[in-house]
Amino acid sequence: MSTQQLLRVTGELVKVGEVQPEIEPRESLPSRTRRILFLLAASIALMMTGYGIVLPVFAKRLGELGSGVAALGLMSMGFAFAQLLLSPFMGSFADRFGRKPLILIALAGEVVANSTFVLAHSPGLYIAVRVFQGAITAGLLPAVMGVVADTVPERQRARWMGIVMGSYGAGFIFGPALGGFLFDHWGFVAPFGVSAALALVALILAFVMVPETLLLLDFIATFGFAFIEPQMMFYMYNQLFLSPTQLGIIVGGYGLAMLVGQASLGQLSDRYGRKPLIVLGLLLSFMLYPGLIFIHQFGLIFVVAAVAGTGGALVSPALSAAYLDIADPEHRSQVMGIRGSSAALGGVMGPMLVAVISLWTTPQGIFAISGGVTLVAVFLALVVLKGRARSDMLPANEEFKAAPLDGGDLQEPELVNG
Repeated sequence: MSTQQLLRVTGELVKVGEVQPEIEPRESLPSRTRRILFLLAASIALMMTGYGIVLPVFAKRLGELGSGVAALGLMSMGFAFAQLLLSPFMGSFADRFGRKPLILIALAGEVVANSTFVLAHSPGLYIAVRVFQGAITAGLLPAVMGVVADTVPERQRARWMGIVMGSYGAGFIFGPALGGFLFDHWGFVAPFGVSAALALVALILAFVMVPETLLLLDFIATFGFAFIEPQMMFYMYNQLFLSPTQLGIIVGGYGLAMLVGQASLGQLSDRYGRKPLIVLGLLLSFMLYPGLIFIHQFGLIFVVAAVAGTGGALVSPALSAAYLDIADPEHRSQVMGIRGSSAALGGVMGPMLVAVISLWTTPQGIFAISGGVTLVAVFLALVVLKGRARSDMLPANEEFKAAPLDGGDLQEPELVNG
């Protein structure tokens, strides 16, 4: 079959009927991948803002401690030298054990380093902490680049590399000016404190980025009460002047609400979804902490404790079901064991930390910390718990529709015969 030649507007000769090559449209990343990358960029931007905040402060602080250029030079050299030595090994570590551990370790290290700068009172300690900071963050860049390479198609990698790497520069836009302002008005503690707080927020965002957030929710749910429990006992005796009987009734009311609530309300997440019940339960649990701060009457404290116990009764079954929704049948026992370890860790860390922090703050401050941590868990649940629970196989040709994480309309369980 002959083809007819036509003249294009451009003056080129083309053949009619010849199939012209199509321009392939740019692939669109899944929404979850975009969310992970933006959260990763935001966490790095926050960390680097904190890094920029403390840069103008080092020289002034070292001057206050009687040191000068030599100490500041050793700090800069130590940071860079630690990164030079460890970056290649950290890249291999990320390839072998995963990107997430290195990102979380680096961000947690920033929190520790900036908190230690507040307590440091000698140039030698500043130099040592700066070397530690360089070493602990050496794996951050390789891990971040690995996340982009793992999640983004080759044709879009340069674009997303630019977005994520641009967040590194974001810290130097406002960070140094903010650090100077904080130092001028509130002294050296303020810049390091704000920098540590920003690194902590970045760490939380990184937790949002990874699917293990259920473990964090379990940890916080246990940690919140374990953290206040030792302080709460002395607070009720020494400041509210309650009797042992009254204290026993309050704690018993909390436990009774947990028991009755789990037996009677546990099935609500099957009807309304895991996420709404987890969020509601965490909010009800949160009520205990402002209640302890602002309420001083025995009867009202008992009511607040019962409400908080009801919140715990909503959270526990919904979280357990959420684990089972995402676990393969052959791994469910292992997953629930890991869940138990996460909750047990919260039970260990709470009393251990309050033993130290109670030396520095009031009982109301202890309660406020637990309240803030619980609100962080609410935020994580709102951001992370999305989508529907996966249908799981049940024995003997029977299968029930799984509950949605987001709630919504759900019909009665439907029996499907094979």
